[in-house]
Amino acid sequence: MRGGAGLLVACAALAIAGPPGRLHAQDTLQLASLQAAALRRDPRARQPELLRAATDYRLAVLGSERLPQLAVNAWASHQSEVTSLPFQLPGVSGPRPADDRWETAVEVRQTLWDGGDISRRRNLDRARLAESAAGVDVELYRLRDEVNAAFFSAFLMEQQAAEYGALLTDLAARLAAVRARVEAGTALGREAAEVEAEEVRAGLGLDEARARRRAALAVLANLVGRPIDTAAVLVLPDGAPEEIHAGAPDSLPARRARPEFSRLDLSRERLARQADLAALENSPRVYAFGQAGFGVPGLDQFSTSSHGSWQVGVRVEWRPWTWGSAGRNEAAIRLEQGVLETEERALADALARAVMDDVEEIARLRNALVSDQRVVGLRSEIERQARAQHDEGVITTSDYVETRTDVLEARLALQRHRVELAQARVGFLTTLGLVPPTTGPATP
Repeated sequence: MRGGAGLLVACAALAIAGPPGRLHAQDTLQLASLQAAALRRDPRARQPELLRAATDYRLAVLGSERLPQLAVNAWASHQSEVTSLPFQLPGVSGPRPADDRWETAVEVRQTLWDGGDISRRRNLDRARLAESAAGVDVELYRLRDEVNAAFFSAFLMEQQAAEYGALLTDLAARLAAVRARVEAGTALGREAAEVEAEEVRAGLGLDEARARRRAALAVLANLVGRPIDTAAVLVLPDGAPEEIHAGAPDSLPARRARPEFSRLDLSRERLARQADLAALENSPRVYAFGQAGFGVPGLDQFSTSSHGSWQVGVRVEWRPWTWGSAGRNEAAIRLEQGVLETEERALADALARAVMDDVEEIARLRNALVSDQRVVGLRSEIERQARAQHDEGVITTSDYVETRTDVLEARLALQRHRVELAQARVGFLTTLGLVPPTTGPATP
């Protein structure tokens, strides 16, 4: 039985310290580095690059519209009647156009002036690219919450494992003392069984904490895209951001770091570029053209034999009346801009509420920590006195075990509130769009 107790203590020590030979090669994991690694590792992080490449192709297509445009066309027809002179002169036979006509031609067209149409379309494509890339940033930002949850879960389970390990060490020593008393006939055998039962329960708690920590580290490893050793050291962010950013709950500029605001700004820019393009709908365009062809009758309407011909010139295209479509497009864009304004106000209000919740939760947990520290001190003092009384045989083993369990529960509550406070502070920064602080070197 004594060998079994020693084995439990050894397992607890190994669970806390980690495998031998790794103490000098431990990862130091900090939340900000893990968040950055998760954002880089996510498959969607490649989307801006892909979107940029697609936009480059579209810009190249638009740029080619400034170059001469070449077209080849052909046609053939048979006419039931052709143009003829309305009179005839005696002894004179006038020319008669051919009934069958055909032509093959090559035409070159060069834009001379488009009112800025191509430039504005290029600006619109660039604005769409920036808006889409900002949308990717918004989606990736949500990964921070997943990293936060896994990080703080792993840290809390690490602290709980340490508390259970300390309890196992204490119970092992207490079990040895009780067994000595049982052998001496000054204690009943059931007292040793009570300590041993509590020892087994503490071992189960240690196993559960270790399993949950491994699960949280596995989630972190998947998020950042690299293995994380179970001996990794997790470092809580320092500082009290709720004091540094005391004015944040009532200040919109303090929350402009959120990527959603950047996306809304870029959406406005995209709508502005759309409005610029829509304003050109009724503008004229000027083109130079050249055409060379071969066929019947060509440019000579009275020719009846196939021959070549060519022409060059300038063409103007203008649609002065489009049945109000330009005005309707402008009105639609104004309405879309109004939608963006409502989205921004709703987002600002939602973040203000979230920050208020974070601030209140931080205040509650800070007060809870003060109470927890006092409770731990009182419970520890009670346990110290109970240990002395148990050594003297004044109280039963059951009473001592209950007192020691109270200390464990108080310390677990203290560790839980400590981690929850750190998590609430990080949540406060995440709501504001800020990155948690780092302390010293960290493994990304």
